[in-house]
Amino acid sequence: MRKALVRVVVLVALAAVVVGGVWAWTRRPWRVAAAVNGVALTARELDLRAEALGGDRRETVRTWIAKQVLLDEAVQRNVSVAEADEREAKSILTAWLASRGVTPEQFFTEGPLPEEARRRDLQEGLLIHTFVKDGLLTKTFPEFYRPLRERAEVRCPEFPELEGLDTGTALYAWLWGWRPARVSVAAAGQVVTSAELDLRVLNTLDDLRRRGLAPPKEREASILPALRRHEAQTWIVKAVMRAEAARRGFLVTSDDEKEQMERKARALKPHRLTVGQFFKEGVLPEALKWDDFRSEIRVGKFTAREVREKISVTTQEIEARMAELRKRAAEEAARGAKPTVRSDRKTAIDQLHNERYVKGFRDLFRSLFDSARVWSPEFPEMERVDGVSLPIFKERSR
Repeated sequence: MRKALVRVVVLVALAAVVVGGVWAWTRRPWRVAAAVNGVALTARELDLRAEALGGDRRETVRTWIAKQVLLDEAVQRNVSVAEADEREAKSILTAWLASRGVTPEQFFTEGPLPEEARRRDLQEGLLIHTFVKDGLLTKTFPEFYRPLRERAEVRCPEFPELEGLDTGTALYAWLWGWRPARVSVAAAGQVVTSAELDLRVLNTLDDLRRRGLAPPKEREASILPALRRHEAQTWIVKAVMRAEAARRGFLVTSDDEKEQMERKARALKPHRLTVGQFFKEGVLPEALKWDDFRSEIRVGKFTAREVREKISVTTQEIEARMAELRKRAAEEAARGAKPTVRSDRKTAIDQLHNERYVKGFRDLFRSLFDSARVWSPEFPEMERVDGVSLPIFKERSR
């Protein structure tokens, strides 16, 4: 009986070894899942990356291939990351993590990926980001990526279909496969990532709360998609107009900043903020706020020359508008409503001027849109000028 029991145990153990061996062989964590120009991604690393970055295996492989293609080219071209660009990228990453209650140290040290791999990913991502931003000055990302992908030697035993060309591969700016680091919109060589867009939405929501205009807490989630679209469109307008202003040589001087600071102080009063609080507080990094501030100045100077200074209204148009305003005021009075319409000459001139400024701004933006090569994996309809519902930058004082 004892011998029979021993034989059974031995047979079970042998079966377990065989089954385990077969399982290990079929899984083979050391096997190559994909390779680009001789650099391999093993099945084990693929598993870790898919788990750490919250994506499926196929998507993780797809983005790794794009990463390696771009990284190889960036290294060959001796691309280097400017200190200011690295600071900006890291400040956005830190701010986004803070908005989720996570420190950078936790991000790099916690999770399945080793800390060294995460930090290396960040540095490689910044290098690729610099390389791609330069390319986006003259091409959309698919146009830029395709010839590089064609030249690369790609093998993918795990997903053979990924060996074919894929110009639709999403671009990730910092950490490959991680949603916050994905590019939401690119225009005129500038990029806004999903993380930055998240922060801009949170900033707008905070401002609505400060002004008493935010919806109840339970309804906030319902307005987030609309806020996100609005922030993306606002960013596109800023990027397109700023790039052209810079191309035409418009500069931001210290006097410009002083003048704009005075305007900003007045504009912030309804928001219950001082200028100091505006730059120091909130979810947006201070450097990003200063960049927005200077962009507003540059775009304002550009549109002042190209739009405002070219506006003219005739006496006949002013008198016709005054007559129209008087008619509307009389209709209000007849209804017994509280007067809201003024019909004086200044009001008529201001209305005509503002209407033409808005039209001129729109026409100018539309004329520049194609040259900015807008590319948006998140909002593909915004790659067409008709897909951008245009928020207007405030006109500089006359």
